[in-house]
Amino acid sequence: MANSNAKKTPTKAAKPAPAAVLSDDGVPVAKPARPDALKKKELFERVVAAIGGKKKAGVKEIVEATLTTLGEALQKGETLNLPPFGKARIAKSKGEGMKAQLTVKLRGAGEKKTARPAKEALADDGEDS
Repeated sequence: MANSNAKKTPTKAAKPAPAAVLSDDGVPVAKPARPDALKKKELFERVVAAIGGKKKAGVKEIVEATLTTLGEALQKGETLNLPPFGKARIAKSKGEGMKAQLTVKLRGAGEKKTARPAKEALADDGEDS
């Protein structure tokens, strides 16, 4: 006779597999990138547009060197203070070298500093107080 007082462990329902992304002819294709993710190619195009829309030789190399330098600084634990990008610092890290996983906190990204309003004079010129 089975023990009816034995505790039953609940079984977790298996999560359904994510739906495959298919092309128009039904062939599976690679998962598309997040629509809000900025990729390097798009960054290059935006930089070219920001400097006047002319494809300047060296833009790709300059952007890649900049990204490499920023990555190395973060790997060393340096804080980046780069307005208007913001102030970035390592919140926590795990692993070493190429397998390192860094969590970066970013503060003030995209903020535009507004000028302080001019102070009002206590009295106009020529007025006695």
